[in-house]
Amino acid sequence: MYAPVQNCTHISPQTARLTGLTTAKRTKINCVHPQQNYRRCGPNLRSHQARLAPRRGVSIQCSSGLVVREQSTGVEFPEVISLWEGEKMRSVGAGVRAKKFAFVPVKVYAVTVYVEAEKAARELGVRQRGGFFDDNRDEDFTLALVDGAFAKALVVQLVRKVEGKQFYEALEEALVPRLRLAGDTGSLDKFGNFLSGRSLEKGTSVILFYRVEGVLEVALLPPGATDYSQAKPELRVESPMLCRALFEVYMGSESVVPDARAAWAAGARTLLSSEQVRRDTRKSGS
Repeated sequence: MYAPVQNCTHISPQTARLTGLTTAKRTKINCVHPQQNYRRCGPNLRSHQARLAPRRGVSIQCSSGLVVREQSTGVEFPEVISLWEGEKMRSVGAGVRAKKFAFVPVKVYAVTVYVEAEKAARELGVRQRGGFFDDNRDEDFTLALVDGAFAKALVVQLVRKVEGKQFYEALEEALVPRLRLAGDTGSLDKFGNFLSGRSLEKGTSVILFYRVEGVLEVALLPPGATDYSQAKPELRVESPMLCRALFEVYMGSESVVPDARAAWAAGARTLLSSEQVRRDTRKSGS
């Protein structure tokens, strides 16, 4: 339902009528961000996307359906997923987390953010009408996704073996001040203890599911597994502060994955454009 007005290779006939685009023109628009109403167009679409693929992640066609590829690692995330409960969620982009070892950046994992697209688009529309995006800052768009009243998930896929303790300690420095200020270090301890006893092999996916009621659920998928609906949460922490702090570490102004944050801001803008088309369509009676 939610397809962008711009930055897509194919848009629906209805959207084309609204924007005045002909069929010939539609096929020449750049594909930059994750889309939603792609048609399965075979090799021609795939080659077109490959030529235009940005570094921050792009939707492409593969044998199992549309995926969002993080370009520097080659990791592919399903564009649409279902978790163990809730509505389907859509990726808004992908990026990479790198750490410096002996002054050399080393890729550790690829990461994407999933949101309930319709709910997110509508809430972004409400915020825009309230002037929230007047400055057009990436941070405003990504924090709108963090604070929105809809489910969202961070999905991390390791591109090298990492001990769970290392994974947690890389986040701990940023999380501790936030949780200490909120007086909720106990929730952080639960999260840290869960990860610290794990060995995360290359290809392992870590799913961090932020429920609307402020509950964090964590699940692990083994290397090679792609059906996220089969994942089972192994940790459940009722803490709105931990949920927000964790997502803010990735999506806030001091993001540990700044390139990914730029992609997620672009994905939020795409959702907002889709909401504008939806509202214009409803007003026109189409």
